[in-house]
Amino acid sequence: MDIDLVYLWVDGNDPVWLTKKNEFLPADRQVDPQVAGECRYVENDELRYSLRSVEKFAPWIRRVYIVTDDQTPAWLDTSNPRIRVVSHREIMPAEILPVFNSCTIELFLPRIPGLAEHFLYANDDMFFSRPVDPGFFFDWQGRPIVRLKVQSLKKHDDDIYCHTILRMQDLVRARYGRCSSLAPHHNVDAYRRSDFLECCETFRAELEHTKHARFRSRDDWQRALVLYDALARGRASLRKVTRFNKLRNPLRLLRAAFGAGCGSDSRCIPAYLPNLESIMEKYDPSLFCLNDDVRMTDEDRIRVRRFLDTRFPEKSSFEK
Repeated sequence: MDIDLVYLWVDGNDPVWLTKKNEFLPADRQVDPQVAGECRYVENDELRYSLRSVEKFAPWIRRVYIVTDDQTPAWLDTSNPRIRVVSHREIMPAEILPVFNSCTIELFLPRIPGLAEHFLYANDDMFFSRPVDPGFFFDWQGRPIVRLKVQSLKKHDDDIYCHTILRMQDLVRARYGRCSSLAPHHNVDAYRRSDFLECCETFRAELEHTKHARFRSRDDWQRALVLYDALARGRASLRKVTRFNKLRNPLRLLRAAFGAGCGSDSRCIPAYLPNLESIMEKYDPSLFCLNDDVRMTDEDRIRVRRFLDTRFPEKSSFEK
């Protein structure tokens, strides 16, 4: 089974890109910081370290696609046959460009030329932290393994992310009469290209707004719709992510019960937290995400770079 990996990437520090973004902002500049603030675009070299984690812990990935707005990281070795930079212009209609909304760009991922039927999707702040094999992401039938977690989404409906996930669940529930109420784990996800395309066609009318949204809004879709849709149709298998879901050894479970460590498939960690190493040691995740938000400071970003450089010090073949 060929499995590819897709990233979205933007260098939000690029003055040319920033000028273009500012030209297309609403005239009143009234855009919610949750959807268009600096944290959505700031470049802190995470992609370099994410690719190092790929080479170290998931070397079986066939090809890596990096979808960008005609930008290329200066350190990226584009001559590597396993890497390809994909311009928005290759997969999106010219009339809707430029786009600064990751939700809109994600709608067009299946249009990437040469993309394998089975693929993984990641943001550049997502990392592999333990060796994983294809069976971590796809079951024996080739179906995606969908990782979801318990989260009180309805209590945080004022948060744009929670609000959007709830709407995606409602769409699937209205069509099929059922949908998981669990929340996405916000980490590397597995998809089949055919499922993605079918889902977008099924909900074409509901997704029309997002196709024309340059900046994120509360009315956008969220890619979790594809996962919920696949689960509802029996085209994916569910794995519930908890702080203990990776533990199989009774002794480790007993130790975890007394607070002496956990074992999780996936952990989303607020990047501004000062104790990243201790969190990693406690949860021992196979995947982790360092989630940047409006609380991040420049000092936090320097600390994150140091953390990543310590964890992934070896240069990968994806670098010049």
